[in-house]
Amino acid sequence: MNPGTLSEAKVLFSKVKRAGSGLRSVETVVCPPFTCLGIFVGSKGVKLGAQDSFWGNDGRFTGEISPKMLKDLGVSYVIVGHSERRSLGETDEIVSKKAKAVLLEGAKAVLCVGEKERDANGAYFEFLKNQIKQSLLGIEKPVLKNLLIAYEPLWAVGKSFKEAMQPADIRETVIFIKKVLSDMYGRETAALIQIIYGGAVETENAVSVFSEGGADGVLVGHKSLVSDDFISILKKVDGL
Repeated sequence: MNPGTLSEAKVLFSKVKRAGSGLRSVETVVCPPFTCLGIFVGSKGVKLGAQDSFWGNDGRFTGEISPKMLKDLGVSYVIVGHSERRSLGETDEIVSKKAKAVLLEGAKAVLCVGEKERDANGAYFEFLKNQIKQSLLGIEKPVLKNLLIAYEPLWAVGKSFKEAMQPADIRETVIFIKKVLSDMYGRETAALIQIIYGGAVETENAVSVFSEGGADGVLVGHKSLVSDDFISILKKVDGL
């Protein structure tokens, strides 16, 4: 629920839009609260995303916002299954229904997965595999070109770069996720799915997430609300 007001959102968005317009190799996606989506439609230099979506386009679902509504607003990316949504009770079944609805509408779905903690015997790998499989249940190959997997280890979210996941561990997990996707859909289809990382992404570690961690992108959390820091991240990775 940030920024809290339209005026704050406009100031932050205008700075990011200016910076995004000058980048050569980075696609910048901004996912503001629903209340701010309408004022950013048609902006150049950045893509517009939503923080969530409902799993259907029609019906008596007071308070929900459908993929069709979002697409009509100009939204091209939708986050589904964010850790904060899951902590409110969103199950893998609900996440898969949302992801499927977004993908069928032609938008890009950013599917969030991640473990709460890392144990010494590696049980988190099994948890991650099951979460991915259940969150993609019923989703067929033709729409997967618009899918992104956002790996966000919950134990690193909201912390500083010093407590973030190490690049070598990120690379190991990215490879593991690609293996799971390859087993599900085949190597050729899995290669179309981008893997991005979220979890204490800051200026100091953003480059290493790409160059050493093997991620295709980053899902920036608290630093996305600090324009100077977020723009610094964009510029650093644009130079890769």
